[in-house]
Amino acid sequence: MCLFSAKLLSSWLQLSIPAPLIGMALMFLLLSSNLLKPQWLAPACAPILKYMALFFIPAGVGIVQYTSLLSTHWPLLLSVLTLVPLTGLCLVGWLAKKVAFYD
Repeated sequence: MCLFSAKLLSSWLQLSIPAPLIGMALMFLLLSSNLLKPQWLAPACAPILKYMALFFIPAGVGIVQYTSLLSTHWPLLLSVLTLVPLTGLCLVGWLAKKVAFYD
């Protein structure tokens, strides 16, 4: 129901935000305001959670398939996965600090 409502809302307001994202935000608002009880969702969620591990099998197979490539290039991968987000965070923090004085 939240996804259907989000799709309607997205089409009516011509939003560029994906409807599933709006639906999750709507579900979060309903759950946090206690208009929707978690116990009501439990019967529908139980089968999905039971088989959720199956969705992670392709990722695990991909990692095992490229183990030689990962072991060869691990310093580059580690530096990219740490330095790029760290640089982005520092840059955004520096820019926010500069802009905060002009408010």
